[in-house]
Amino acid sequence: MVTGAGSGIGRATAHALAAAGATVVGVDVDGGAADRTVEELARAGAPAHAYAVDVTDRTAVVELAAAVESEVGPVGILVNNAGVGMTGRFLDMADEDWDWILGVNLDGVRNGCAAFGPAMVARRRGHVVNVSSGLGFTPRATEPAYCTTKAAVLMLSQCLRADWRSAGVGVTAVCPGVINTPIIDRTRFVGSRAASRDRTVQAFRRGHAPELVAEAVVDSVRRNRAVVPVGVESHVGWGLHRVLPSRLASRLGALDQL
Repeated sequence: MVTGAGSGIGRATAHALAAAGATVVGVDVDGGAADRTVEELARAGAPAHAYAVDVTDRTAVVELAAAVESEVGPVGILVNNAGVGMTGRFLDMADEDWDWILGVNLDGVRNGCAAFGPAMVARRRGHVVNVSSGLGFTPRATEPAYCTTKAAVLMLSQCLRADWRSAGVGVTAVCPGVINTPIIDRTRFVGSRAASRDRTVQAFRRGHAPELVAEAVVDSVRRNRAVVPVGVESHVGWGLHRVLPSRLASRLGALDQL
């Protein structure tokens, strides 16, 4: 099952999993987008099912888990990919901005793990892939909310991996760098960051293809990897995160890089 399957990384991951032989359940808040991804898979001869669900709605995600179990079958691979973007300095953010991005990027992942994890643990089989980000370990003065949500997803993944390991369930945090996906078109630019919209969009248009992340997702399941940076900038960030003194990391984070 892949959340955010209607476009970008989610759509590419749905295709990659189908190519690997999986029956795919594509989930998106935009039901039409989920349907289009599933129709693409069907034309390629792959079994797939679409559901329209808002991952921030805990009750809806629990109901989704029951529906998929009943209508499709047990979920062996869960990819919590749905996410949104926001850029702006902390003091420029409204409470609604903060609640919005935490609701999707963090609570959405938590809801997926809470709804589908128990059955995996009970069966003693399965794998969860949570899509974090290279900014989950790279502080940025202009991305406090996004970095916070993705760092939390990374830590949640590592904690669940430690917890569920004895139950035979793997957990991976995939951490993409700059990826050319439609997320940038729906990113909120707040405060002074609004002036950088065009420059940031152009930078993302030069980013890696979402298929690169999809390949990493499939590989992480096959190899049961813990943390998987994707893209050279994410690999560099992960390496620096592990060796840089916090003072230097803070200075680098203060740079307005996009």
